[in-house]
Amino acid sequence: MLDYPAGDLAAQLSQLKAQGVQEVVIRLDALPSREAWQSLLETAEASGLEWRLWLASLPRTDGWTIAPERYRMAGNADGVYTLIAPDATRLMLAVSPRETPYLRLSSLLELSNGRATTAIGDTAESVLLLYPLRKNAMPDLWDGWDAYRDALLHLLTHRAPKQGFRGWLLQSDWDILSVSTLPTSPLAQAEWLAHLKTRYPDLTELERAWDTSTKLERHEQATWLMPLWREGRGLPYLVAPDESVKPQELDPNRSRFWDDWRAFLAERWRVLLAGLRTMLTRHTPNAEFTVLQTAPDPAELPLPDAFADPQLPLGWYLPAARRDQWRTQLLLETLRRERTLEPLSTLIAEWAADDAERASLFQTFAREMGIERVYWRGRVPEEAWRTLTQTDAPPDAPTLQPFPATLWGLTEIRRYRSGWWAPSVQPDLQPLLWGFEIHGFQKATEVRTLDAQGKLDITRQLELCLWVDEGEREITLRCFDRAPLTAFDLNGQAVRLDVRGDRVRLRVGATPVRIRGFQSEPICETSIEAWTARVGDLFKRGNPTGQDAQVLKFNFDNALGIYRRNPSQGFALLRTNWFEFERAFQPYRWIEAESARQHEFGTVRRDPALSGGATLWLNTPMPIESASATYAFSLREAQAYTLWLAVRGVPSGSVEWQIAPAGEAEATAPAEGMAVLSAERAVARYADQCYWLPLGTATLKAGEYRLTLRWKPSASQPPYYAEWDAILIAPPSVQPKHILPPMY
Repeated sequence: MLDYPAGDLAAQLSQLKAQGVQEVVIRLDALPSREAWQSLLETAEASGLEWRLWLASLPRTDGWTIAPERYRMAGNADGVYTLIAPDATRLMLAVSPRETPYLRLSSLLELSNGRATTAIGDTAESVLLLYPLRKNAMPDLWDGWDAYRDALLHLLTHRAPKQGFRGWLLQSDWDILSVSTLPTSPLAQAEWLAHLKTRYPDLTELERAWDTSTKLERHEQATWLMPLWREGRGLPYLVAPDESVKPQELDPNRSRFWDDWRAFLAERWRVLLAGLRTMLTRHTPNAEFTVLQTAPDPAELPLPDAFADPQLPLGWYLPAARRDQWRTQLLLETLRRERTLEPLSTLIAEWAADDAERASLFQTFAREMGIERVYWRGRVPEEAWRTLTQTDAPPDAPTLQPFPATLWGLTEIRRYRSGWWAPSVQPDLQPLLWGFEIHGFQKATEVRTLDAQGKLDITRQLELCLWVDEGEREITLRCFDRAPLTAFDLNGQAVRLDVRGDRVRLRVGATPVRIRGFQSEPICETSIEAWTARVGDLFKRGNPTGQDAQVLKFNFDNALGIYRRNPSQGFALLRTNWFEFERAFQPYRWIEAESARQHEFGTVRRDPALSGGATLWLNTPMPIESASATYAFSLREAQAYTLWLAVRGVPSGSVEWQIAPAGEAEATAPAEGMAVLSAERAVARYADQCYWLPLGTATLKAGEYRLTLRWKPSASQPPYYAEWDAILIAPPSVQPKHILPPMY
């Protein structure tokens, strides 16, 4: 892949052809003049190579960015603030009490070189939310797009690509911030007005959909309104920056503002793409048209699916800064797109002085994922290019073995002989809750056979997939049908089934085993036996603090009786009572990081693969010194405890922690400490992206406590990113492993 303009374009193309390159992509940062366009096409056509044009750096426009989860500051006693937003020209500042979110006051500030200083009295217990008017904040789908399209049409009318030309790549620059930006363009506001009038001809319908608190007089007033909330953070108001409309207080959970805005953007984007594709096809009828998206940043909030149009061929651009995550990201995206039947067709990977072997391995993996075209951006050394060429292969049909994303914390992505074992959110994969030691899920399948008369017979069956953390274990299943069963592991090895009556025994190890043929869901007798033995062992320990073991045992025995009379109904009840027993005796406290009573992080990020289905997330461009989160917990016994923190992504920065009695605001902390976060200190890794790290030890008495964790970034410049999944406070003998409560 070559960047244009380049004074030695002809020489570069000639050199690439001599190295055996067959096709190149020429990246246009801006549209050239007519003379330069003519020269570019003639040079490319004369090279004898196949070539494509990459339309990068599409026009962008200014807009108000609504991101209170990252543009926020804690109040201070002095009331003097230096506000920094490097790419902004103006700033709307909203002040709210920390405990009760409401719009206490707001003001509009002009920035000089992205900075402004302001003084606000009585804000020590407040939060300052910043809403910047950013330059080039989002793709310009209005005046800028029209000008770009017309200029491109002018060039095509003058001279269209011909010899060797294979297609167009169009850069899509959407991210979560750009779809959360309201442009200031008059044309954009006019089209937004037309959209609202079409969707809500009656103003009453609009007021009801947006949950406005006061009546609107005309549709134009709605286009002036800007929300102060997003992603569960911010203030529940719609306001006009120029104060032309009275602030509208509302319920953000009921307001459809963001649904309407993103539907408007997505519809406009699809219409423009379709129009551009039609124009390009008219002038280059045999050329392909591919929308190129930058691979999503795992540290960022996800982009709405509406901005990945499945009707167009899609390609990915892979930045070198995230090359350690390329394989995982590509695998997950391939699995996601397998259900839509719209696979990725193109990859452009940024070369970053990788050794040829590493690059070759990724290219081979991309072919295995079915990628037709793989390009490398940058100057690839001739020897490395020779290696890439020699080891290349045609694209293959990917073979994938999905498991529920909710079980990702109990296994890891890896390749078996039957395919890639990877997490998926597809709804037909249902986890089996069989305790802490046996993991698995079930999937409904259809078996099609021909009967003796040649008629098609469709039988619905269940397929189970089971595994354990380590070693091997014999498992007994209780079946409620006599259908024939088969079992094999993901390496293709047959697994022996010992069938005796309604009991089926098999051995399961760390390699998942698939059992096919069930017509109804079986029950794991091994789990029943383990729960019964475990309850008996715990009962011998006496009464747990604050609970009566006799009552817990009575409830468990009742559930066991119900199970023996009616296994299908009693299994879930028995599991619940076993877990209540476990929880009553647990000598530790497991805390979900997103459950913080108070925090200075950005927002709660939903992710079914992680503990509790969410994380506490921070990714801010603001210059911050730290971010804290406060939790309440109780301990039953006086002893030494170790603090553990599960973080997502490569650990960085440090954490200062402090434990104080819950009811005493100014109490002296009985325990405090500091820990550096690094992958080398991790004791466990789960879901291929999270690490369990020790923070320190403390000797504590029984009672109620308040835990404060303060993260300090190690990077000298923003953006600052941190993401926490869970916290464990446990005796030294207990160590975390994944997303399940540890054994004790």
